[in-house]
Amino acid sequence: MKKLWEDFKKFISRGNVIDMAVGVAVASAFTAIVTAFTKGFITPLIALITGATDLTELKWVVSQTKDAETGEVIGEIAFLWGEFLQKIIDFFIIALTLFIILRIVSAISAYTERIREAAEAAIHKDELAAAEVKAAEEKAEAEAKAAAEAEAARIAAEAEAAKIKAEEDRLVRQEQLLTEIRDLLKR
Repeated sequence: MKKLWEDFKKFISRGNVIDMAVGVAVASAFTAIVTAFTKGFITPLIALITGATDLTELKWVVSQTKDAETGEVIGEIAFLWGEFLQKIIDFFIIALTLFIILRIVSAISAYTERIREAAEAAIHKDELAAAEVKAAEEKAEAEAKAAAEAEAARIAAEAEAAKIKAEEDRLVRQEQLLTEIRDLLKR
């Protein structure tokens, strides 16, 4: 019993019950509107065709019981097809109205979905463009870094070549000096 009560409390607190209660209230009000429309507009049209004052009065009497003294009908067995027809008309009006409402809601829902998808596509497009710009910036940065490193390597190579040339020149001068000294000593 406690488990049942806990489950009931969860069910009530979900919020769906409130939505359902609102739906039932709206549906009963809507049914009253449809019934009033049917009685106010549809029934008089049918009454003009059938000759009855009210659609619910249409019936097929199988047998009647009459008072022997007054001859008044005190009971009867009848098929109340007029009332049944009234309920069918009410049902079709309600069904048609709900169908139209659902079509409108569905169209609005589809329209908002298309707008949402277009917005997401635009955001995705912007993200792709930003990613492409970032990739281009990173590529340019990498190329600039590679160019700077190549320039630094070229400068270092030139410096090394200049150093080697200077050493070679020093060795050549030293050799010339030694050659001059040797030549002087020979004389």
